[in-house]
Amino acid sequence: MSLLDFPRLHFRGFARANVPTANRNTHGNIDIATNAVSMAGEAVDLSRPPAEFHAHLKQLAPRFDAAGKPDPDGIFSLAAGYNFCGNNHFSWENVRITGVQLRDAVDTHDALVGAKLALWGHYNEYLRTTFNRARWVDNNPGEPDTTLIYAGQFTLSDKLATPNTPTLFTADVAQAHSVRWLGSGHITERSGHFLDEEFGRSRLFQFSLAKHDPHFLFNADLPLPASMHALRQALADDDVLGLTVQYALFNMSTPQKPDSPVFYDLAGSIGLWRRDELATYPAGRLLLPRQGSLGPVLVKLHAQRVSFNMPTAIPFTTRGSGAVSEQHPTHALGGKQVLGDLLLHDGAGTLLARIPEQLYGDYWRHHGVFDVPLQHAGDAIGSLSLGGAQAQWDEADWVLQSDSNQLYLEAPNRKKNEAFPQTITVQSRFRGELAAPASVTAQAQDGALLAVELQPSPLGHGYTALTLTGRQPGATRIVLGADKDKQYLGVRVLPDDWDLDDVPAEQVDYAFLYRHVMSYYELVYPFMSDKVFSLADQCKCETYSRLMWQMCDPQNRDKSYYMPSTRELSLPKSRLFLKYLTQVEAAAAAKAAQAAPATAHAIGSKAELIEELKKAIDLELSLMLQYLYAAYSIPNYAQGAALVQAGRWLPAELELACGTEDRRRNSGTRGMLLEIAHEEMIHYLLVNNVLMALGEPFHSGTPLLGQQARQRFGLDTEFAFEPFSEHVLARFVRFEWPDYIPTPGKSIATFYTAIRQALADLPGLFESGGGKRGGEHHLFLKELTNRAYPGYQLEVSDRDSALFAIDFVTEQGEGVAVDSPHFAASHFQRLRAVAGKFSACDKPFEPAVPALKNPVLEARADCSVVTDEKARALMRLYQGCYELTFLLMAHHFAQQPLGSLRRSRLMNASIDIMTGLLRPLSMALMNMPSGLPGRHAGPPVPAPVNSRVSSDYSLGCDMLAQKCLALAQYARSLESDAIGMAPIEMLEFFNQQLTDLSRGKMSREA
Repeated sequence: MSLLDFPRLHFRGFARANVPTANRNTHGNIDIATNAVSMAGEAVDLSRPPAEFHAHLKQLAPRFDAAGKPDPDGIFSLAAGYNFCGNNHFSWENVRITGVQLRDAVDTHDALVGAKLALWGHYNEYLRTTFNRARWVDNNPGEPDTTLIYAGQFTLSDKLATPNTPTLFTADVAQAHSVRWLGSGHITERSGHFLDEEFGRSRLFQFSLAKHDPHFLFNADLPLPASMHALRQALADDDVLGLTVQYALFNMSTPQKPDSPVFYDLAGSIGLWRRDELATYPAGRLLLPRQGSLGPVLVKLHAQRVSFNMPTAIPFTTRGSGAVSEQHPTHALGGKQVLGDLLLHDGAGTLLARIPEQLYGDYWRHHGVFDVPLQHAGDAIGSLSLGGAQAQWDEADWVLQSDSNQLYLEAPNRKKNEAFPQTITVQSRFRGELAAPASVTAQAQDGALLAVELQPSPLGHGYTALTLTGRQPGATRIVLGADKDKQYLGVRVLPDDWDLDDVPAEQVDYAFLYRHVMSYYELVYPFMSDKVFSLADQCKCETYSRLMWQMCDPQNRDKSYYMPSTRELSLPKSRLFLKYLTQVEAAAAAKAAQAAPATAHAIGSKAELIEELKKAIDLELSLMLQYLYAAYSIPNYAQGAALVQAGRWLPAELELACGTEDRRRNSGTRGMLLEIAHEEMIHYLLVNNVLMALGEPFHSGTPLLGQQARQRFGLDTEFAFEPFSEHVLARFVRFEWPDYIPTPGKSIATFYTAIRQALADLPGLFESGGGKRGGEHHLFLKELTNRAYPGYQLEVSDRDSALFAIDFVTEQGEGVAVDSPHFAASHFQRLRAVAGKFSACDKPFEPAVPALKNPVLEARADCSVVTDEKARALMRLYQGCYELTFLLMAHHFAQQPLGSLRRSRLMNASIDIMTGLLRPLSMALMNMPSGLPGRHAGPPVPAPVNSRVSSDYSLGCDMLAQKCLALAQYARSLESDAIGMAPIEMLEFFNQQLTDLSRGKMSREA
C-alpha cells in the first residue's frame, strides 16, 4: 500500500517558498468575493499610485522589529506580512536521497544515496523556457490549510549531475497537489516572535506519477543503480499505477528582512502507487491525535510486520536561534518529544505492535515512515489505537477524501441563467479498505455560497460523484462525513464578473483592462511592479498584450505559469485579455500597398578559436535579424483578417501566414519565424557565454549582408533583409542545412563543427576553477531541452559545458539526425514543413508587404536607400533604439555578472526595448512608403554599434539614461501618429529607471 510497502526511497533537503503575505487580509482590506480593496474604510482610488496603498499597509499596527518583537517603528507589519512582494514561486533546494529501503533496514550507503531530486513547474510553450518554478498558491489566503502546489515535472539525477547532465528519471506531475495534514505546534519551543505559529507549523503533501504516462521515463542511456532496477521491477506489477511522492515541510526560517522568501525543512519518501489509492492523499488506516500538537498517523498491518507513516506526528522540542549556515538555511532542531514507547492496540485491546522511543526519535533516518514486528497474528478487531502515558491516537473509521480538495468555481451568470457546476470524485474507505457507507453526507459550511449534490459514481463501490455549484462569490468548506470522521474540502467561488462578457472588444482598451482586472493585482500583489514592471505602465502592457493573453488563458489554468498565480481571475475577466489583444493588433491596421561536401576548417590556437567565436556571434546576429525582417513583413492576424475581408487572401492563406484567431497554439508562418528568431538570440547569447568562459569580454557583434557576409563567413547563401516569400523561405532552409545531409560548399553546420573540434582538442582553454563568466538564461528553450535538462540555464564554465553549448546550438538549428527526436523541432525541419505547405497551395499568394530589400539611410553596397522623409525619420529612431539595446547588453556583461540574465534590470531593459520599441517600429516601417514606387520602407539594416559606455556601473547607467532621454525627445518630435505614445513612454520609463540605477536608488537585480 503506497509508502507502506517496499521498496521505499527517503529524501531530505529544503523548500524555498516565495509566498505573498499581504493577501492574508489580517485587517479586512480585501473583499475576496468582489476582488475589491479598501483603505481606511474607503474603496481605494484607482487613479492614485498603488504605492500609496502599499505604504498604508506597511504602516498599520501591529508592527515588529527584525527580531519579530512588537515595535511601533518595526520593519515588519502584520498587514503586509513578512513577504509583501512574494511571487508564489516554490522550489526544492538541495534535495537528495538519504536512504534506500528495499526491505526492513534503511540503507544509507546505497549507490543512489546523494542523488538529486527536483520539482519543477510546467514548460511554457509560449516563452519556451527551462528552469520553470512550481507555484505555492493559497486557495483561501486567510486559511493556512488551503495551500496548493502547482508543479509539472519531477526529476531524479545523479549526485554529481550538472544542469547539462541527463536525468536518471523524469515524470510529469498530472495535477496540483494540496496540503493534506496541517499541524500546529510541530516545534514545542517558542521564542516570542510574531511568526511563532508559522515556525511551529507542519504541512504534508503528496503527488503521484503515472507509469503509463509517456513522460514517465527512466534514462535508457545511463547505468542505473541496483536499487532503481529494483524499483522498476516493482513497477511492473499490474496492481501498481506508478510512484507516490510524499513530503513534509516544517521549521520555516526566520525572515531577516521584509520582502524575501523563506526556507522550510523538507523530508519525504517515495514508494509505490497502488490501484484504487488516491494520487494526492496518503493511503492506510488513519489515526488522529487527541493532543493538538501531535499529527496524524497511518498504519498498515502486514503478515509479519506493521508499517507506520507518521512524518508529522511527533513534534521537535527545540529550535536554534538562526539559520545553521548558507548551505543549511533553516534552524537547527532538537530531538523529538519524548513520549515513551508507543503501543498499537486493536478494538479488543490486543497488542499489535510496539514503537520504541528510540525508533521514532531517529527521524532523519526514516522521516517517520518505518516498520516494526507484528506482535499478534490474526485479524485485528475493531478500531485501532496508538499511544502511551503522554499521547494517544484513535482511528477515524471512515475516511472520505478526493484528489480535488481545493477548488475554484465560477459564480452563476444570473442574467443568462447559467450555472457552472464542477463534479469531482470522492473516495470512501472504512478502516483502510474501499467501502460504501450507508449514506455519504456532504454539506457546505456556508450554504449561501454553494450547492452540493451527491450521485453514484461510475467508478462503483467506494466512490461517489460530488457536484458543486457556486451560488455566490466567497470562500467556504465542504464537510464530508460527521463527528470524529469529518473531512474537509476547500472551495472558492470567484467574483461575479459576467457583465464584462457583454463589453464589446473595441471598448477594451488599456484603461479599461487596468481598472477592471490589473489594478486589484497591482494593489495586493506588488511583486510585478517591484521586480518586473508596474501593471500601470501602459507601454509595457501593450508590448506584452499577446503574452498576457497566453498567461491568463483559461486553458492554462492548471499550469504553474498561469497568471495570476493565485487563480483568482474569473472567466469573464480572463476573456478581456483576448479582447485587449484584438484591439492592440487592430491598431496596427494594414495600409493599402502602393503598387561536394566541404570539410571543417581546423582551428589551431586559442586566438583563432576566439576569432571564430566572434564570427559565430556576428553570424547568429545576422541570421536573427533576417528572420525578424521576414516575420515582420507578414501582416499580423488582424491585418490578415482585413485582407481576407477585402478578398485579397483566402481564409486558408490567412491561417498559413498568420495562424488562427486566438494565436495560442498556431500563430502561422509569422509566429514560426519569430520563434526561430528568438532561438537565434539564445544562440547569440550562448556563443557569447562560450567566448566569455575563455576570458574574453562580451562581443556585441555586427550584422553583415551581401558581399561583407560572404567574406566574413565564407558561405555562398545570400544574407539579406528581404520581405518573406517562398524564395526567402528556401534561403532560410539553406541557412539551417545540417551536416549529416550532404551538400556542396561550406555550411553553417561545418562552421560550428570546426569550433566544436577546437573546444574538444585545444589545451589550456579554460582556467581551472574559473567558474562561469556569463549570466544564466532560460527563455526560448525548447520543451525537449526542458524535458531532459529542466535546470539548464546556458551556463558555460568548462570544456564539457562549452561543448554542450555548441551541441545545443547545432541541435536546435539542424536537429542532430533525421531519426533524432530533435529533428522535427529543429529550425531546418520547421522551415521545410512550412515550405511544403506553401508549395501545396492551389495557387501562389503574396504573404508579405512589398518592403525594400536591405533598406538603409545612407548608400552602401548591396542596399537600397529610403528617400521618403517620414520613413527616414522613423528609421533614425530605430537605429538609435537598436544601438541602445546592444549597449544595455554590453553594459550588463561589463559587470561580469554571474546571476540570471532575467533578473538583471539592464538585460530586462534590453529585451523590453527589443519587444516594445524595435518590434512596433519594424511593423510601422513595413507599412510606410520608401520613396521607391510600389515598395515599402522596412526597418533599416543596422549600422555597427560604435558608441561606448563607461564600464563604471553608475556612469554607464547615467550615459544610457541620457541616450533614452534623447531618443524619447526625438520620438516626440515626430508626427503624432508615427508610432503612438507607448514607445515614447517606454523610453522615458527607462530614462528614469537607469537614472535611479546610476544613483543607487534601485537594486541592480529584479
